[in-house]
Amino acid sequence: MKFVSKLALTAMLALGSTALVSTPALAQKDKKGAAKEDPNALKVGDAFRKAAAPAVEAVQAKNWAAAIPALDALDPVAQNDDEKYYAAYLRTRVQIGQNDMAGLTKTLPVLIASPRTPANELPIYKRQYYTIIGNQALTEKKYAEAIDGLTKAREAGNNDFDVSIALANAYAQSGKPNESVAEVDRAIQTVKATGQKPPVAWYQFAIPRVYATGNRAATADWMKKMIAEYPTKQNWRWGVLVMRGSADQSGGRLTSAQRIDLYRLLRTTKVLADQNDYLDYAESVNAVGLPWEAVAVIDEGRAAGKLPAGNADIGRVYTSAQAKSKAEGSLAPLVKQSQAAANGKMAAQTGDAFLASGDYAKAVEMYDVALQKGGVATDDVNLHRGIALYNLGRKDEARTGFGQVKASPALDLAALWTVALDLPTLS
Repeated sequence: MKFVSKLALTAMLALGSTALVSTPALAQKDKKGAAKEDPNALKVGDAFRKAAAPAVEAVQAKNWAAAIPALDALDPVAQNDDEKYYAAYLRTRVQIGQNDMAGLTKTLPVLIASPRTPANELPIYKRQYYTIIGNQALTEKKYAEAIDGLTKAREAGNNDFDVSIALANAYAQSGKPNESVAEVDRAIQTVKATGQKPPVAWYQFAIPRVYATGNRAATADWMKKMIAEYPTKQNWRWGVLVMRGSADQSGGRLTSAQRIDLYRLLRTTKVLADQNDYLDYAESVNAVGLPWEAVAVIDEGRAAGKLPAGNADIGRVYTSAQAKSKAEGSLAPLVKQSQAAANGKMAAQTGDAFLASGDYAKAVEMYDVALQKGGVATDDVNLHRGIALYNLGRKDEARTGFGQVKASPALDLAALWTVALDLPTLS
């Protein structure tokens, strides 16, 4: 996703929608030519006043074509600070009217430096200037300059969500995911404070970056927040697949067994999408000796209308899985063998077989034996035990079980399964 294309800062929001500063007043003269008393009025000479008249008329009429040459003629006439300030002010009105950001980067510094700029208007000019500078640097992929400019714009009082989004993009491109995510979160909070709903794209920008930092609890929390705002099957499936397709902070990726656990999550939450999902899932479990699960998955896919009749690949896997299931026979003898074994390895394998066959109560029983006897990958057993409890509807126990998983990548999967425990109804 090209984040900047949808979410980049639009500096004109801070410039063109309203008149942000008051029109400066010029000192007036009475009929005898004496200046009227107004300590705040700008003091200008007759030559400047005469040259300024057509420029002021064109600016007030928003006749930019006429205003530009009139201002070009006015600049050489401006001599003192008041005249230079007024000429620069008029030029900013034209540049704002034409969305001339490059021009504003040259004119706004004149107003910022001018001693005639009112104190209450100086922060506005600074906000405008640094916002534009930061945005232009971002467009030019000068990310350090963008961060500097946008940070100064915020210091000058620009707290619009646009600044946060632009900073998020600049930080992301600078290899600073924590700072990037913090800015997205700030933008979300800013928008929510107005009673509006942040775009789902903001969550989808943040989640893979949080995951890349290795903070699994934060990843799960972001998933929860996204689904709370956008409870759709598409968004939930997207979040699950982010983990399947992304490397962790060490560059590691999920094994085939861990990918199966993600497919189980998609299946349990009813978001397997199409025949590719069903086929890959069925092939994967059949290949690792869990044919019962392959048969069940294909049966469900056919019943849901997701698997076209006559698909040769589906038929091949289904026939193979049925034959293997028949050859395996009853799992009952494995229970006694597991209970008599010196360690928990056989019990864990038997638990996996019961999990695959849909006998979740027996799976929990075998996992308990495995954990008691030891000598097993505890995290994997606790993860699968939690999955079995989830499918039994024993969600509090499942939550506890997932909480006992301690290390990645099993921890990553446990975090997603924990989020699934509290999923709202998905549309």
